[in-house]
Amino acid sequence: MKNIKKKFSKRKLIILLIIIFLIIGLGIFLYYKNQKDLLASIKSHYSKNIIITKNTKIYDKNEKIIGNIKKGTLLTLKKQNNVTVKDKYFQIDNTSYYLYYQDFKPSKKKPIIEIDKNYLVFNSNVKTSKKTELYQNSKLVLTINKELDTPILYIDDKYYYISYLNQIFQIKKEQSNKLVENINTDMKEAEYISVLHYETIYSNESCTDSYCIPLTKLQEHIKYLQEQGYYSITLDEYKNYLNKNIRLKEKAVLLTTSNVNDTLTKWNQENNYKIEVVDQNTGLTFNNTNKKSTKDSNKESIDRYRIKNTTSDDNFHKMVQGENVVEPVIFPKVVNEQSIPVLNYHFFYDSSLGESCNENICLDVKVFRQHLEYLKNNGYKTLKMEEFKQWMYGNIELPEKSVLITVDDGAMGTGTHNGNKLIPLLEEYNMNATLFLISGWWDVNNYRSKNLDIQSHTYDMHQYGSCKKGQLVCASKEEALNDLKKSLTIVDNNNSFCFPFYSYSQVSIEAVKEAGFQLAFIGGSRKAKRSDNKYLIPRYPIHKTHSMDQFIAMVS
Repeated sequence: MKNIKKKFSKRKLIILLIIIFLIIGLGIFLYYKNQKDLLASIKSHYSKNIIITKNTKIYDKNEKIIGNIKKGTLLTLKKQNNVTVKDKYFQIDNTSYYLYYQDFKPSKKKPIIEIDKNYLVFNSNVKTSKKTELYQNSKLVLTINKELDTPILYIDDKYYYISYLNQIFQIKKEQSNKLVENINTDMKEAEYISVLHYETIYSNESCTDSYCIPLTKLQEHIKYLQEQGYYSITLDEYKNYLNKNIRLKEKAVLLTTSNVNDTLTKWNQENNYKIEVVDQNTGLTFNNTNKKSTKDSNKESIDRYRIKNTTSDDNFHKMVQGENVVEPVIFPKVVNEQSIPVLNYHFFYDSSLGESCNENICLDVKVFRQHLEYLKNNGYKTLKMEEFKQWMYGNIELPEKSVLITVDDGAMGTGTHNGNKLIPLLEEYNMNATLFLISGWWDVNNYRSKNLDIQSHTYDMHQYGSCKKGQLVCASKEEALNDLKKSLTIVDNNNSFCFPFYSYSQVSIEAVKEAGFQLAFIGGSRKAKRSDNKYLIPRYPIHKTHSMDQFIAMVS
């Protein structure tokens, strides 16, 4: 009996030991499995380039919270060759900041500092208060509970731009953030910019005017700029230079033109030295003085060099180097190219009836009558738009004293519903004009007359858009095209189109062409020539301040 009890006790002990070993083994297995899973999870989150997956915290090396960071922020982590289960906090590259591993994930995108190689850092830093707020695209991205003292890359009206965490951040211009002088670079800043203006760029066979530059000459100029280490800047960069928002390295030039054509479009698509288009919407006024401009130039009177097709290589080199240049007077060959003045009116009122208008583009009917009287007494032919179009395309010749009268919009005094000043005078003098009507705003039947052609001025895009230019320019090509086609269902004539506010872009020109218009008009204050771009035909805007002598000079 004793032996049986002994055997039973021994068996129980063995079973107990087995259970104990199994529990220990299972515990060890689960521990290592958890560690393995944890390591896999940590490794799956870690990458050199990461993106923050939620609004979260930034820590110091002691895991103390020192700031906040927004979801979607791209960052670079300090390289770590061997990730272990202890690595739950990872250091942001080039900082003493840490992130918890579950707050980010790997990113295919890489934070990149997009600084133009031709920009110089400012010799001043922005110094923040104890709490630093960093923005991107005007949205708060990062808050750090410490001050920063860092160089300024460039500025705008609201922000200083700095390089931080391998990317660009904005710091608000406010009283708590101060500027501190600091020598960040000893490289020389551009003391001047040569603005080199090419009035019109054409292929060789198309060039006749002295300010019409053959493509081969432009190519020679660009080759010289490349060989001498010059680089071209954009119009926006030039404005920022004048506003002292950026610092440019030496040897910057601005290349400009007044006319868009296929040659220019192809050039800008294929070359790094871009030719910028300047017009009335540029916000800058240039003078053809053949002198350099500086960062202290008045934006209302900027010196520039005007290139002729007779400009010598030596003079061009002097222009590039910022020297004053006096071009020799060369009498051009007589070219039998007729030019036709295109007059642009807007609104009409009758002061004798007590009417008034505060806008400069309004005209008293007594002055308009004087204009028509002069044209009649001096033998001028006022053109139908069809005649002008056929002349522009070289299909017909016109009398030397020809003039095209255009009226924009369809507002005050132009229709039977809003004062009826225009049509009675045209019919009285039996003279022709073209009305560019905003066809979605007023009934086209208010303007019917044998003396008035009705053409398109858009259906409903005669307002400023979000890009601070005409809505037609701000719109996509599809939106612009839809509007133009809608206007054509009303005016029912695609001879010509007029850009609202004289504002245009390459996309809007393409939309006008695709809609089927054969001509398009802008401003420009000069006569129209057959050699002009048929979609950028210049006109003389008529203002109430113009004298009769000025009017006569326009049409003569």
